[in-house]
Formats: sequence, structure tokens, C-alpha cells
Amino acid sequence: MSNKSTFATPALAAACLGFVVVSLDATVANVALEDLRLALAANLSMLEWVLNAYTVAFAGLLLSAGAVTDMVGARRCYLAGTTIFLAASVYCGLTGTAMGLICARALQGAGAAAIVTASLSLIAAGFPDRGPRSRAVAIWAMCGGSAMAAGPLIGGTLLELAGWRAIFLINVPVLLTAMHLCRLTRSEPPRKARAFNPLGQSVAIVALASLTLALVEAGQRSFTSPTVLGSLAVAAGCLAVFVVTEKRRTDPMLPPALFASARFTACCLAGFALNYGFYGMLFALSLRFRVLGFGAFETGLALLPLTLCLSGANLIGGTMVGRYGARIPILCGLSLACLGYVGLAAGIGIGGYAWLVPGMFTVGAGSAIAVTALSAEALSVVESALAGIAGGTLTTARQVGGAFGVACYGILLGGKDGVESTGGLRLAFLTATIVVLAALVLGAKALRANIEAEVC
Repeated sequence: MSNKSTFATPALAAACLGFVVVSLDATVANVALEDLRLALAANLSMLEWVLNAYTVAFAGLLLSAGAVTDMVGARRCYLAGTTIFLAASVYCGLTGTAMGLICARALQGAGAAAIVTASLSLIAAGFPDRGPRSRAVAIWAMCGGSAMAAGPLIGGTLLELAGWRAIFLINVPVLLTAMHLCRLTRSEPPRKARAFNPLGQSVAIVALASLTLALVEAGQRSFTSPTVLGSLAVAAGCLAVFVVTEKRRTDPMLPPALFASARFTACCLAGFALNYGFYGMLFALSLRFRVLGFGAFETGLALLPLTLCLSGANLIGGTMVGRYGARIPILCGLSLACLGYVGLAAGIGIGGYAWLVPGMFTVGAGSAIAVTALSAEALSVVESALAGIAGGTLTTARQVGGAFGVACYGILLGGKDGVESTGGLRLAFLTATIVVLAALVLGAKALRANIEAEVC
């Protein structure tokens, strides 16, 4: 199959466009936070939820979306997901309240979960041969990574030209095009009977949302406030119910065989840690630049050292995996991310934008290299029958890490004044260093144990 036919395939084009919108909306809103604060009278916790509502819904529904895709078919699930995302984007662009925007962002996250899982199924059906399928997945991943990297700059440009509502309404023509391309697809994977666990799904997303709420509110109140304590209690109760229901099922949402592998568990922890630092940093720096007088477009430009290297570093990570295996790029990427957060903690205290550039570049490069290798490692250590659920679990761990990162950075900042000062930001970056360093130590131990086992 030629490169020309590969790019022209409607299934691949639809999958890429859908993933572009999903990835773009994960970062595009960051540069609009100051505008949203002024236009919607939103406090810091509300701004955190503008980001976290999307991430929590995305992470909480991702595994179940895979089961639904298998049951109803990839095309139907993709069209349903894009319809939900489109309607939510319109509501985001029209709402006049912070709570309305938060609810619409959660709906976007639900649509994103369906789009991502259905996109991969469309690619699998459109490219049955392993070689073309691998190239198609690489194109799909590159499109998503490029969109995520370009999010702050695109958001800043749209804000300067048309205001904050445009960053959501721009999704409409792209999604309409994606829906048309999906309808042109001729192949689809056969539908499979997959058991769906509505109780487990419900309590899982309530637990995740409650825990995120506790972290967000702790930054505005205290850990002893009734809201925080109540949210923690709900999260603990829902988590207990989830564990019980999973143990009683013959086909659990999270098969125990996955976490029987120390390598897979280490990959999930590393993915959590990387997104914890990255999403939290993007949230904090976007606010920091805006309150210091940067315009929306200038903020997007200021974040380029962080975002531009993502696509290039992804390619480097893929090359390293092919040459050395996954262990070296995972450990190198985590090490670079640690050094980057240390550099940011030092640079924020010295003052001046130039002192932040090396840290941003190093964090971006290290995170991209590690994430590429983590995906390869996670899929290589499980049985082929569990590959889909393994990939979904890793993505869920990363999204949960992103939500917790934004919430915990908010606690350490403590409000708008915390963004303007250097103490809270330095502590946030040092906390990210500790989280990523812990993942590095655990990952080195798990991956080394595997090498020693192979030698023996």
C-alpha cells in the first residue's frame, strides 16, 4: 500500500482528525484561564475544574468506551463520540457561567473517550496488515502529539483574534469533517460480545471525581473542611465498592493479570507521574505568564520550548526503543524530566523568562521520550488478548495523573497570589520532581528485575 493511499484512507483521516480535536482540547484552554477568570468570575478552583472536568471524564470512561466500541461497532461509537463532543463544544462556546463551562467540558471528556477508542478500531479494520497498520498508528499518534503541542499557541492566536469562545467553537467544522469521513469508511471490525459493568463504571468515575474534588477544594479551604472530608469519604466508599464488584466478576474491567506484571505496573506509575508534572506545570505556567502581563498569544509563544519539542522527542523515543529496547529511553526520559523540574524550581526563583526555558525544554523532551517507550513496554509485557485493555489502562493512568497534577499544583499555589509569587511555584516544581523521581526509582527496579530474570 502506497503512502498516498495510506494518507487518503477515510478511516485514517477520520481517526486522525478526531484525535487531533481530543488532543488539542487537552491543552488549548490553558492560555485562556485568565480570560475565563475575568469573563466568568471564576476562582482558582473553578479554573482547575475547567481543565479537570475534561480529564476526569476522559479517564473515567476510557475503559468502558472500549467495551462499548466492541459491542456497538467502531463507526457508531465514533459518530456518537464526535456528536457528543461537537454539542459540548458548542455549549462551551455559548455558556455564560463557569459551572456551565465545567459541565460542558465534562461532556467533552465523555465524547473524547469514545472517539479515541473508536479511532483505533477504525484503523485496525482499515489496515488489516501489520506493516501498514503500524504506519497508520504512527501517523495517528503523531497527529495527536502535534495537536497537543500546538494547543497553547493555537489557543493564544484564537484568543487574540476572536476571544475565548473561539477556542471551543473551532472544533465544530473539524468534527463535522471527521464525521463525514467516518461515514465514508467501508470496513469495520466485527462486533464482539463484551460484558459491561455499569456499577463498576459508575463508582469508578464517582471515586475519581470525588478525590479530585477533595484535592481542588483543599487548595481553597483546608483538608479538614466538611467538603474535603466528605469527598474523601465518598471516594473511599466508591473505591471499596469497585474493588468488591471487580473481584466478583469473571470479566473485570481491570484484569488482575495486568498488575501481576511489575513492569506493567511500573509503566502505569511512570505515566501517572509524567502527566502529574506536565499538566500541573502547564496549568501553573499559563496562569503565571498571564498574570505577569503576557497576552494570550505571547503566553502561547512563551510555552513553545515546552510544547515544540514534544513531536521531535517522540520520534527520538521511538528510535531509541527500536535500537535499545524500552528500558533505556524510559529511564532517560524520567531522568530528564526530573532535571527539568529542578531547573524550573531554580529558574523561578532567579527571575526572568529566560531562566525557565532550559527547564521547560528538558521536561518536554524527557516526558515525550519516556511516554513513547512506556507505550511500547506496556504492550510488550502482556498477552496479546489483553493489549487493548493494557493500552487503555496506561492512558487512564496518565489522564488521572494529569487531573491530580492540576489539583495538587492548585493546592500548593493557594490562589491567584500564589501564581504571582515564586514560593508556591517552586514548591510545586519540587513536588513534581519527587513524584517523577519516585517513578524513576521504581521503574529502574522493576525493569532491572526483568533483565536479571531473563539472564537467569
